[in-house]
Amino acid sequence: MNTGLDQLTTDVANRFSAAASSYHSHDVLQRITAKQLLDNMSPSARLLDLGCGPGTAFNQFETVNEVIGVDIAQGMLNTFKTDFPAHHALCGDAHNLPLLSDSIDTIYSNIALQWCSNLDGAISEANRVLKVGGEINASIVSENSLCQLADLGLNVNSFNSEHAIKRCFDLKLWSDLHIETRAITVYFDDFKSLLQSIKGVGASTVDPKHQRNQPHVTLRGRGDWQKLVNKAELSRAPEGLPLTYHISFIKATKTR
Repeated sequence: MNTGLDQLTTDVANRFSAAASSYHSHDVLQRITAKQLLDNMSPSARLLDLGCGPGTAFNQFETVNEVIGVDIAQGMLNTFKTDFPAHHALCGDAHNLPLLSDSIDTIYSNIALQWCSNLDGAISEANRVLKVGGEINASIVSENSLCQLADLGLNVNSFNSEHAIKRCFDLKLWSDLHIETRAITVYFDDFKSLLQSIKGVGASTVDPKHQRNQPHVTLRGRGDWQKLVNKAELSRAPEGLPLTYHISFIKATKTR
């Protein structure tokens, strides 16, 4: 029998798998954060793309000679293998990576680690597989994200604070730790497309143990939906309907 944690992980994996074909139609946030990571990293040799989704191109880096993608969603890995046939794909969990210790030179992880039920354990695993001197470059959805949805009474996850993320890095094992949290707002033409931006990339799982607001809005029909849309319209900006994420960008080097 699955435990609650296993069931949650399975639900996350299934939703991301189902979204593999639509991912690139809705990955506005992911493209913004990927550019920030790629512009500020100097990867080498054997690179692990942790929570790889449908994959990222690293061919701008002549120093990278091997890419390994790890994801819990087999559907995402199927797309990854089609689009990046030279990369290696492994189905696995960040809490228990299917990799040897001290075997990776660089870790890249874009908007993935917030799904870890035990972020401290995932960071420990990242340390285990990295070689001494290896670097982790990651972006994580953090505290106070999706505030517009929470204000509407919709269920959203409660994400880790920057302080909580920082505590996961044992400074006896890591050096040059730098964490910067930025608010990134994306805009949509209408409320339906705003919600689809989350579902379309597979990120619609809400952990009942970590919901930000209770009680939440109940939609009983078209009338309730229209009231919700009308309320959402009150936040419309000239660019469209806003949805704000707080993203923590992380860089650290393994010392031992």
